[in-house]
Amino acid sequence: MTPEEDNIWRSIQEKDRKAFEQYYKDHYKLFFVAAFKYLGDAGQAQEVVNDVFVTLWQNAEKVTIQSSLKAYLHRSVINRSLNLLDKNKRDRQQQQNTLQTEEAAESREIETNELKLRLYKAIDQLPEQCRKVFRMSRFEQLKQQEIADRLGISIKTVKNHITNALQQLKHVLDDWHNLPLWIIFFDIVTRSIGPFSCLI
Repeated sequence: MTPEEDNIWRSIQEKDRKAFEQYYKDHYKLFFVAAFKYLGDAGQAQEVVNDVFVTLWQNAEKVTIQSSLKAYLHRSVINRSLNLLDKNKRDRQQQQNTLQTEEAAESREIETNELKLRLYKAIDQLPEQCRKVFRMSRFEQLKQQEIADRLGISIKTVKNHITNALQQLKHVLDDWHNLPLWIIFFDIVTRSIGPFSCLI
């Protein structure tokens, strides 16, 4: 460290604000260029240089400089720039991961909505009595005996209607990733109308 720089450093350690501000003004461009070379962003480069000088001012009494004040600050600027680059990279990766997750969720939601429409259409195409029994069983969650009593039919007839409905719905939706129909139906309807009993 030159005698002149040593005097400046001692003044900074003694909290001579005027000496500190003058050194900052005299060397800001040098350190800004160093930071900008790594970051390629003027705003971030300025932030790095300012942070380095603020840290130096706050911790001057505890800092030990082996070479020169200029070399110490230059190395500090480079190190902080590299750290910021790593942070920027992590932030970009996190943003990308978040975007991919959101896109996957949106895609799944679109597929689910399309499946809902197909399912509701298929239910509407069931024979009237079959459709009525199926809705009472799956949407109103009535027991088979309750359905039989309300409609004045036998439990066996109720079971046959439900079995036929499931077979027809499975035929319409069997291309949905080869999932069992009761899983598909349970997933869609519970999200549409609330808690739901299994279909088997």
